[in-house]
Amino acid sequence: GFQISQTAIYRQKYNHGKCLRENTFLNVVDENNNESGLYQDSFTENGGGLKSQRRRSIIAGNWKLNPTTLSEAKTMLKLLASNFINHDRNNGVEVVVFPPFPFLSVALEELEGTGIKVGAQNVGINTKGAFTGEVAPSMISSLGCNYVMLGHSERRVIFDETDNIINQKLKVCLEEGAGLGVILCVGETEEEYESNLLASVVDVQIKKGMMGVSEEDLSRVVIAYEPVWAIGTGKVATPQQAQIAHETIRKTLKEMYGPSAAQSMRIQYGGSVTPDSIESLMKMPDVDGALVGGASLVPDSFTRIVDGGLPLLNSQPPLEYVAKECVATKNVLGESPVWSQRDQALYWISAPEEEVWTWNLKDAPYRRLFDTTIGCVALKEGENGSIVIAGEKAFLTTAMTTGMMTDFGSGPEILAERPEQSYTTRPNDGRVDRQGRLVFGMYNNYHRLGVSAGDNNCGLYRLNADLKMEQIMDYKYRVSNCICFYDRVMYFCDTPTRKVYAFDYPEANGPLTNRRLIWTMPSNLAGGPDGAQVDSDGGLWMALSGAGRVVRVDPSTGSITHTIHLPVNSPTSCTFGGPNLDVLFITTRGPDGGGIYHVTIPGIKGLVEPEFRLNKAATPNGHEEKAQGNSYEDYMKNRQVMG
Repeated sequence: GFQISQTAIYRQKYNHGKCLRENTFLNVVDENNNESGLYQDSFTENGGGLKSQRRRSIIAGNWKLNPTTLSEAKTMLKLLASNFINHDRNNGVEVVVFPPFPFLSVALEELEGTGIKVGAQNVGINTKGAFTGEVAPSMISSLGCNYVMLGHSERRVIFDETDNIINQKLKVCLEEGAGLGVILCVGETEEEYESNLLASVVDVQIKKGMMGVSEEDLSRVVIAYEPVWAIGTGKVATPQQAQIAHETIRKTLKEMYGPSAAQSMRIQYGGSVTPDSIESLMKMPDVDGALVGGASLVPDSFTRIVDGGLPLLNSQPPLEYVAKECVATKNVLGESPVWSQRDQALYWISAPEEEVWTWNLKDAPYRRLFDTTIGCVALKEGENGSIVIAGEKAFLTTAMTTGMMTDFGSGPEILAERPEQSYTTRPNDGRVDRQGRLVFGMYNNYHRLGVSAGDNNCGLYRLNADLKMEQIMDYKYRVSNCICFYDRVMYFCDTPTRKVYAFDYPEANGPLTNRRLIWTMPSNLAGGPDGAQVDSDGGLWMALSGAGRVVRVDPSTGSITHTIHLPVNSPTSCTFGGPNLDVLFITTRGPDGGGIYHVTIPGIKGLVEPEFRLNKAATPNGHEEKAQGNSYEDYMKNRQVMG
């Protein structure tokens, strides 16, 4: 028989320290182990206690001369908007994008309602007149733009813009720009850096560039420190190097405007910033954000960088485990694991292979084919093996028992048509709630494309005991995942956003209410949250597809308490099973995965998976085909004929 063995446990051993952003003073040591001196961090004022309000982080994306067509720009903007609309990202960080001039209007249109601001990459010195090819700040402002970027190293080097020209542009923006903010770029070349001229170079650039700017206008100016040697090269200054440079800049600002004004100004870092580097940079107390180049052209990468710019939280290091493979099925896309206490068996699907699998932990696992792409599988009240299958065109029910099994399914009954009868979407993630109703979400087949078909167009639904569908969420999204329940709470994630929300869940019919953000996937991890399950203590376990791990998050704090490592890149979902519900089973996908993995965690158990309860008086939801005795195969053919 199958022996469930406990995997070895290991725990990271390092000092439990508070994150750098909470230290009042720090000694910064450069790569040569030389101290740069004692400096105040972002939350202190005149060496005293905590400030009443910290500087707000600002993440800006500089598109430069990209992309090449309006169509490409719209695609990027739609994908970016989908990552932000309906999601409260901007509470802790200000977000700005700088497209080329021809795309400013469409950027303002596509990003409306997202909280993302739009800026121009340059302006002229003059406000109007016979200056062919020039653009005035008032023109930018009248479009609805919020920012202008000045002094970028490419403008200085390629177009010979001097500190004097940049200063003229800055002053005309402040005087004629009707509220425009300015990001002023400064930074040294590699030769200047190697000659230890960083301090003198940025000191001159700031003093000349901001000459004549009043203290009252400082709130409209952001400094972006960009080491020229790190722009587009893949090189990046270490967090300590960035901190030293930002401290130098703040010292110059202090000489010009005094300590209070210098302390209030925001300073970004710009130089090959990536999702992997942003969090370590943001730990530095004088780094207030990032000016992002190439990574801003990939909406999902830019979104991850924005998430990395959010305020850091204290957290203890998680307990760490390794899962081992227990079933080598090599599924193309294994998903939706559920454990049946009634059957003492695990069920899961391989979505594109049109398969439902089951395994009783003793005998060999077996599958059944259903001639339809499958979104999820759920348990159904009734005889052994009773399940509900979310097919591409309809919800089906059947019983998987070894006595009647062949490879190909026969005789599944139709429960209900799926909602959104459109080629753009299909059912995806789903689980049965504690009242025996099936809650499921949809999947946008084109969500990576950014065209109209890739918009937020999926709904979240509940299939009730009377087989009637009820839409339960008041906004649309792209890819449903993380659906699971604890007490009167339901969890949900639109995977491309990498944010997980909790909702109050009604015991009776009705919509979800009281949405609140409980977790954002760390920016240094690739992929996104996929399937999820809760344990008996209310911990939320999520498969992070693309990151090679499953994590347990405490919903009350947003902290990761446990991390399960896998030797494959993309775990897809998880559930608790085994006779004592103390084994975490994890589904995975190819090309490197596809098997079932398992791990036991001391002190952690799951809850019994509910079964879908069908009202015996219920009839199929509008299916005359089934009422007339037609087979599932006939129904599928009829659906194809009907389009």
